[in-house]
Amino acid sequence: MAELDLRYLATAEHGLRWMRTYYSRNPQLDVVRAVDALRRSEAMLRTHPEAGHLYEDYENVHEWKIPNTAFSLLYTLARGTVWVIDVRDQRGLSSADALRVFTAELRAAMKT
Repeated sequence: MAELDLRYLATAEHGLRWMRTYYSRNPQLDVVRAVDALRRSEAMLRTHPEAGHLYEDYENVHEWKIPNTAFSLLYTLARGTVWVIDVRDQRGLSSADALRVFTAELRAAMKT
C-alpha cells in the first residue's frame, strides 16, 4: 500500500496545544520521546490507516494510542488522506466537542 497523506483538522488544534502544555508543565517527562512517538504514530497511520481501533460508537472514527504517552490520535480516512480529528488525552479530557464539530463540518461538506 502506498503511503497516504496525513493532515490535522482544525479540531485537533486544542488537543495538540494541550499535549504541548502538558509536557511543558511536567519537565520530568521526556518531551523529545513524546514527540518522537507522535511522529512514529503519524508514520504508522500513513502506511497502515486501518491500524487503529474504532472509537466508541463512531462508524468511521478510529483511535491510535501514541506509545508511551497518555495521548491518542482520533482520525478518519477519506479521499486517500488520514484526517486527524483530535489529539485525545486518555486520562479524561473528552474529545466529544472535536467530534461534534467534525461531524457538523462533514455533514455540511456532503450537502454541497
